Amino acid sequence: MKKLRLMIPGPIELAPEVLAPMAEPMVAHYGKEWTAFYKETIGLLKRVFQTERGVFLLPGSGSAGLDAALGSTLFPDGRVLIPRNGFFGDRLEEIARTYTPHVRTIKFPLGQPIELDSVEKALRKEHFEVVAAVHCETSTGVLNPIRELSKLCQHYGALFIVDAISSLAIEPLEMDAWGIDLCVSASQKGLESPPGLGLVAVGKAAWKWINQVESPGWYLNLKVWKEYEKKWGNWHPHPVTHAVNNVRALRVGVERILSEGLENRFQRHRETTAQLRQGLRNLGLEPYVPDESASHGVTAVIGPEGKVEELLAYMRQQHKLLLAGSLGELKGKVFRIGHMGPGATSEAVETVLSALDKALSTI
Repeated sequence: MKKLRLMIPGPIELAPEVLAPMAEPMVAHYGKEWTAFYKETIGLLKRVFQTERGVFLLPGSGSAGLDAALGSTLFPDGRVLIPRNGFFGDRLEEIARTYTPHVRTIKFPLGQPIELDSVEKALRKEHFEVVAAVHCETSTGVLNPIRELSKLCQHYGALFIVDAISSLAIEPLEMDAWGIDLCVSASQKGLESPPGLGLVAVGKAAWKWINQVESPGWYLNLKVWKEYEKKWGNWHPHPVTHAVNNVRALRVGVERILSEGLENRFQRHRETTAQLRQGLRNLGLEPYVPDESASHGVTAVIGPEGKVEELLAYMRQQHKLLLAGSLGELKGKVFRIGHMGPGATSEAVETVLSALDKALSTI
């Protein structure tokens, strides 16, 4: 496969020191040394989630984490409200419907954030055990008001599940302080490590509910992960053979994040986003999402009409830059630029803008 610079919304370019553990000799996924390393890594992840509660590392994608969170709270007939405004909100609905028939959605226009008044109206009218929402809707780059949604859930007595797969370690997110009950992420985006790990942070109120639910299955059943953490915690703190080198790489990525400092990191992503969006406008391209609701890890751009695929191909072939198309009804209409972690730099942005300038004058 050709080596392309990844400026997509994940997986992202990784620092050499993060990739290095993937080539190291295998170690056992159990024993005193591994258990200490694993628990220390969980402790570092708690600092990123900003929680004192439990974090589970699942070998799998972010969707595995979402499946675990929804399955462990909804089966067999839980009532869930899903406000959605893009492809990954639709994905939440798709997963939820495999566990319960009682799924209600509120659809908002693409590129516009979830409206709090509409959500509150639904919560006031009907009782839901669970509300699930996406923080950064990766298909459009819109940022949803998760903190305010969490307050609504607390007021109306619903558990709140957040998909933070493309926002954790990029956007401010304080799980405990904001009252988020379950928060799901993945290794290959803001956490600056290879794909292969889904993360689920679970709060106290969530456990109280999960313990009452007849959770299906085994592998993605959070009660199983909790049971083995307790039962085998001194030598094998997870129920499966873990992806040991992925965990070791993730550890390096998280250490890089904490060394930079979360606030410094958030500011760097904000500055990079502002530079990119202004540069796009200078080229005559308009971001799909207004500045006030834009995410800081992915930017969707309205492409030249009928030429989005040609533009992406030119960037790949002539500049060895991989940008992303979009999904669902936006496919062929917008393209997306990922600027997460090592990609959130002035140099990376200028490289993309310079290549886009040449592409627009050529295609």
